[in-house]
Amino acid sequence: MFNGGVAWFSQSVSEELCRFWAAEGGVITNQDGADYMFSSDASHPDTKRIHQSLDYLEGKITVFHSCYLTACANSEIKNTVPLGHFLLPPACLHQEIRQKIGSFIWEQITDLQKQQGSQYAEVEDNKAEDEQSRRTLERSEDIHTPETLETGKLTYIPLQDYPTSNMVTGYASAKEMKKFLGEIRDFIPGCSGYLAYWIPNETKALSVVKTKLKRKL
Repeated sequence: MFNGGVAWFSQSVSEELCRFWAAEGGVITNQDGADYMFSSDASHPDTKRIHQSLDYLEGKITVFHSCYLTACANSEIKNTVPLGHFLLPPACLHQEIRQKIGSFIWEQITDLQKQQGSQYAEVEDNKAEDEQSRRTLERSEDIHTPETLETGKLTYIPLQDYPTSNMVTGYASAKEMKKFLGEIRDFIPGCSGYLAYWIPNETKALSVVKTKLKRKL
């Protein structure tokens, strides 16, 4: 990608980007022999010296932001990233430039990477929560394994957190309930030898029971 390119790198540039330049055929050299100059921070002392030099003031040398290399690394097609978009002006001009054109392209790239990183972290958190929920459900199913009734071989499943879980089948209307005369006590599943069960196919269950009762009669 950078075959034949000779570049100088500011101390503000990460070693990872320097290695990327070299891995893609670029050569790293000192300031005097460089065709390209890269910096990640216009306020860094070595970059400020270049911006204040006579060669820079006369337009003989130019400094580019090292984010150009990041954009090249992320580009699907080689040699399609415009180097001119990454011109790094002196730090004293940044605020004035932002007021006229908005944020620099490397600032936009950095913000996008942070946003993508945040979204990735959120996705991973959601995956972890889903996995935790799945494991909790599996443990719950292991504790309350579906069993089979001997009569009619009907599947029934113990309900969790009754009566809240009774929403599976819905509450019976008070109008449909027969009046009961006598002492009324609270029904607590799990106590006194009683449990609450959910029969997936309630209609079939009742049908089987009614059929057997008719046969007995």
